[in-house]
Amino acid sequence: MRRAADLLIDTLILHGVDRVFCVPGESYLSVLDGLSQHPDIDVVTCRHESGAGFMALADARLTGRPGVAFVSRGPGAMNAAIAVHSAEQDAVPLVLFIGQVERVHRHMGAFQEINYERVFGSMVKRVVEVNDATRLPDIVATAFHAAQSGTPGPVVVALPEDMLEDMVDCEPAKPLTLPIADVGYDALADVARQIGHAQRPLVIAGGLLKNSDGQSALRDLVEAFGLPVAAAVRHADLLPNTHPLYAGHLAYGAPKELSTAVEQADLVIAVGSRLGDVTTQGYRFPGAPRPAQPVIHVWPDAAAIGHIRQVDLGLVCDPARFLKGLRAHAPRQIPAHHLAWSRRLHEVATGLRHREGPLDADDGVIFAAAVQAADRLLADDAIITIDSGNFGGWVQRLMRFGGGRTMLAPSSGAMGYGVPAAVAANLRCPHRDVMCFVGDGGFLMTGNELATAIQCGARPIIVIADNGSYGTIRMHQEKHFPKRVSATALVNPDFARLAETYGALGISVDRSDEIENALQTALASTRPAIVSIRTSLEHISAAGTIAEFRKSGSV
Repeated sequence: MRRAADLLIDTLILHGVDRVFCVPGESYLSVLDGLSQHPDIDVVTCRHESGAGFMALADARLTGRPGVAFVSRGPGAMNAAIAVHSAEQDAVPLVLFIGQVERVHRHMGAFQEINYERVFGSMVKRVVEVNDATRLPDIVATAFHAAQSGTPGPVVVALPEDMLEDMVDCEPAKPLTLPIADVGYDALADVARQIGHAQRPLVIAGGLLKNSDGQSALRDLVEAFGLPVAAAVRHADLLPNTHPLYAGHLAYGAPKELSTAVEQADLVIAVGSRLGDVTTQGYRFPGAPRPAQPVIHVWPDAAAIGHIRQVDLGLVCDPARFLKGLRAHAPRQIPAHHLAWSRRLHEVATGLRHREGPLDADDGVIFAAAVQAADRLLADDAIITIDSGNFGGWVQRLMRFGGGRTMLAPSSGAMGYGVPAAVAANLRCPHRDVMCFVGDGGFLMTGNELATAIQCGARPIIVIADNGSYGTIRMHQEKHFPKRVSATALVNPDFARLAETYGALGISVDRSDEIENALQTALASTRPAIVSIRTSLEHISAAGTIAEFRKSGSV
């Protein structure tokens, strides 16, 4: 006989879980007690449930396994909801365990009681509440299976507090076998024929290839066929950006030069991307509901294929398996026009990384200077986390990714991801440089996880773009309501001094010629570091200045 809480932990171990992120709560005290007896599972105590959830998502990206987080009932669950939404948007496997009130008090409006199925139902693949402790191991195994199969995503498991104390006589559950989605010879031969007939074929590669197997298969395939690769939003690391077949990053508001170039494709092969609105630049390329060119869509879940746009061929298949299978159909000689087309796209993508112009403005550093310095200094295997905000446009345009250098960023647009993700990344990969780019707004949402970094021995470098504004919203205000600024101005603390109070290294930067030394000092430090850069608000975006946006404004 054993406690249900201990049975849960034994099942987690069988599923390869070696780290969980949590904010402790009384509704799952038995699990915390059990974890104290299992040093083979590292328990990372976070300062907010959103931070715990974001850390779990980053850890999932780096391991290829579901991220695991534990939060308490009610308020804890609500704080974690942002990570649940991000997991759904990004197709990242997440298993979120949430405490629940005692079974005898359910449906009575008890303290912090929530109906999780109603709250999370539209965001998750499954919500299940474990009322019978004997079923706990099987339900956990099913949760992990659901999180990873088809379209990966979040699963919520609710744990009534009293159920965890039940004594049961059953064994922990082993992982369930994941289904393998594959395609046959004829379909692969058809794809190869379409590539051969196309003059300007293009691969759009997405997040389901964000693992060593997927990236290796992608590179092998496109080199064999001579196909250019455009990366889906927030996945610019799938192919080295210096590779001659790299065709750019289809990020938020992609530069006109890039969107104009890729739209000339006469065949689109989307692999591991759902082709959402951001990657397709507002469903313009490939268009919806009727694209201008033939589209081949590869995704392991039939429900995600063909329900928004017409596709010429929809293949329900694991993306890496598709690429490996198609490799066998490569031509003996790559057509010259395919190579010429790839060169044109690569020249456009490479040209966007070159920037000439001032590095300082009257109101602060132009953030491009910080990104260019970091690009020079960071190791080729560095992990870069990017929070949401206009500053990220500079990172996505000027930083080289791929070839070992990893991008971790939420396509959901969730602010607050960057700092927790950097902490989790450094815990998982302690010998790699980890740098986070975050705005002043995003930092003050989850920057308290710097305390978690100190406690756990992580040492990420946090680069803050401090322009005293919610910059993205300010940019949209200037576009639509020029000079009418509302609710976007911020009053910030001295971030460098704040870092020191946590026990981290704090550095303030006021001019571009101070950046390189500041980053070198941070990289050499044995503790976490904040490099706070007084950033120009006028140069609010890689796409333009406030004056330029006002000039083109609609009001």
